[in-house]
Amino acid sequence: MLFKKILPLLFLFHFAFCIEAKAQSVSIDTLHKYGIYDEDRLSPEFHKSRRDELRKRMSPHSAALFLASPEKNRSNDVNYEYHQDPNFYYLTGHVQPDAALLITKEPITIGGIKTDEVIFVQKKDPAREVWTGIRLGTEGAKSVLKFQVALLIDSLSSIMNSIIPTLETFYPSHISSSKHYIDSLTTLKPALINYLNTDLAQMRSIKQDEELKLLRKAITISNEAHNDIMHTARPGWAEYQMQALGEYDFTKNGCEYTGYPCIVGSGNNSTILHYETNRRKTEDGDFIEMDIGGEYHGYTADITRSFPINGKFTPEQRAIYDLVLEAQDSGIAEAKVGNIFKAPHNAAVSVITRGLLKLGIITKPEEYRKYFMHGTSHYLGLDVHDAGDYKPLQERQVITVEPGIYIAEGSPCDKKWWKIGCRIEDDILITIMGPEILSRFSPRKADEIEELMKH
Repeated sequence: MLFKKILPLLFLFHFAFCIEAKAQSVSIDTLHKYGIYDEDRLSPEFHKSRRDELRKRMSPHSAALFLASPEKNRSNDVNYEYHQDPNFYYLTGHVQPDAALLITKEPITIGGIKTDEVIFVQKKDPAREVWTGIRLGTEGAKSVLKFQVALLIDSLSSIMNSIIPTLETFYPSHISSSKHYIDSLTTLKPALINYLNTDLAQMRSIKQDEELKLLRKAITISNEAHNDIMHTARPGWAEYQMQALGEYDFTKNGCEYTGYPCIVGSGNNSTILHYETNRRKTEDGDFIEMDIGGEYHGYTADITRSFPINGKFTPEQRAIYDLVLEAQDSGIAEAKVGNIFKAPHNAAVSVITRGLLKLGIITKPEEYRKYFMHGTSHYLGLDVHDAGDYKPLQERQVITVEPGIYIAEGSPCDKKWWKIGCRIEDDILITIMGPEILSRFSPRKADEIEELMKH
């Protein structure tokens, strides 16, 4: 079978990709000194280039302030695992809380140094670092993140109070909760306040080479997890066991997080779009809809595969699966430079509507919405639903194409179709040569899935 023939090549690709080492502009000794052990992080030059590009979009005599995500309490004295705000990470590379970034259009003088950007970080605290890990501090921000000026976060308010009266435009952070309250913000005239959300969305939607390397790695790792689950899972497995195997593969291969809560729906649960309970025990004959993706250095995959838990499609399951695959193929074909963002969705809707009518599941074209009730595409990157302007597709954007059909128990159609929820989702790079399926290393055709599960 095709998948069996190409499987060795996929493993060789994965091995070669994982051992690739990116040249790092910060010495390994410096990284290790601050508890940083990954040598394929985005470079300080990348983050600097993003700040410079954003500065070009700012008005004269303006400043922009970005705040790190706050820590969030889970219960009592336990916090949720910390995750940095994507915009802040994109512009700084800093992954610790209690921090801020100031970008000015024109240089300002701080401590005798002329600069147009300042990072504010939490101070070194050996007593706390014994418990929570190494902090960069101001010296680490200079040596690792390569900022010329780094100050303690406690000085943010005084610096901002001195700068704001001189501004014609101020771009505040979209994160409003900060214990470092800036008194002078309350005196700003509304006309002075503007936002950079649209500019950042446009920037983030066009992926640079360094970003694409990390995205490819997150996606390759996620492909391996999908393949492992389909190869291993059998009737009687609980949904959470498939989730656990996928998350094990993510962590084993270097992902820091899942990109989003794992969705593993079996039986009628496969018809729930964002089912996250994952507690049901599977039965022979169940159809599985599995939407899982790992996050690597901030960049997340988003892949969905649907398959029969016993490794063999029933005629009804195959009919729905083949229809969704045809819709996805038609959508991917429309993921071209210059096409409107909804072009993949429109193509998928056309195929699914025609197919559901032919199968007798619906009697009128508009009834397709009963069984396909979501959009087909979104941007992908630092967020699973990443920032973007939803204008015509451009080169170097990464989007998903993910049509689906969800026929819940009790639906107004022949009961032989009930409990079949099928979505096929892949991550697509828009190129001038046409769409590239980044997540192509997991089987998409029904025969290939059956072949993988057979072994």
